[in-house]
Amino acid sequence: MKNNLVASSIPPVSKNETCGNIYHRFCADDDLIAIAVVDKGEAIGLLKRVDFLTKLADQYGWPLYEAKPVTLLMDDAPVTIEQNHTLESMNEMMLADESALRHGFIVTENGFYRGIGTASALLQANMERAETRMQDLELARKKAQSASLAKSRFLANMSHELRTPLNAIIGFSELILIDDTILNKPDQTKDYIGDIHHSGKHLLKLINSILDMSKIEAGAFQLTEDYYSPQELVSPVIRIMTGMALSRNIRLIVGGFDQNDELFIDIQYMKQVLINLLSNAIKFSNKDSIVRLEYSNQQSGGIIISVDDEGPGMDQNCLQHVMEPFVQAETGHDRRFEGTGLGLPIIKAYVEAHDGQFCLKSAVGRGTRAEVHLPPNRCQKSRVLSLAI
Repeated sequence: MKNNLVASSIPPVSKNETCGNIYHRFCADDDLIAIAVVDKGEAIGLLKRVDFLTKLADQYGWPLYEAKPVTLLMDDAPVTIEQNHTLESMNEMMLADESALRHGFIVTENGFYRGIGTASALLQANMERAETRMQDLELARKKAQSASLAKSRFLANMSHELRTPLNAIIGFSELILIDDTILNKPDQTKDYIGDIHHSGKHLLKLINSILDMSKIEAGAFQLTEDYYSPQELVSPVIRIMTGMALSRNIRLIVGGFDQNDELFIDIQYMKQVLINLLSNAIKFSNKDSIVRLEYSNQQSGGIIISVDDEGPGMDQNCLQHVMEPFVQAETGHDRRFEGTGLGLPIIKAYVEAHDGQFCLKSAVGRGTRAEVHLPPNRCQKSRVLSLAI
């Protein structure tokens, strides 16, 4: 922003003007802070109100200066600012010489006198700039909200447009796979259909992950909470993950789940947390290794559910980034594993929605440990057991 607004149009005087005339001009205008002295359009000095009137008011001042030219009492080295200076540079100059704010300063344009700058005019210019910036920020905020709404609408449309045909693809391919009489298909055709089925399920999983992340970012998901035993949580998860573990000859070990506990959770979200954690652990583990799912009570009354693997592990730099959406432990074209990089951020969001904490501990060559910490208000001893006692 240029400082047009800080220049007051105060007529200057020539170097031959008498001090007596200027004295009367100052006395006639209480708001007149300063008067510039010019020669051929160029400012050569500044008559500052307080200094000028003080000298003329002295008992010897008036007879001494009344008929003398103003050049005798002017400041011949006043603060002078070019019209094209930015407001930022102008503020810096005022900080360097604060007296200019009290007595005024000269504003020029291409070296010629333009007007007198004042503290009030400078303040007004800064306030107008601040208001403009606030308006720009508000406009940017509205644009961001509009973009977010557009994204939400797009994802809602994508949910309908992609899920529906994908479910049809998966359903029909399953029907063909289980019924050998359909199309009297040879083995090669069956393999192709199997690929269609696998690809459809994989794509649907990716879409669901993206939509889940969108809901989380928008705060559009809600917990449906109730009391469940640890067995109700873990048993379905183990049934689901056993096939994946067997396919890689990985041994799943489950321990520590206290059946006297009751967990106050959204069981669907917490199942998804454990499924994602076990899926990652199995996916990144070496064949013939062990993955452990363990449950432990804490002295504080809370619980920790942990998943340990014997995979390659991660360094500290990788650990700092894998919690970010769309970031994966492996990057580049040579990645061995599929995925969107949304699994861990979704886990973290679901756990934090339960007032808990999610953390990863890992070291290269020593595997990875994932921990879900749930606070005491999410765990209590069985109510049936308590009544029996």
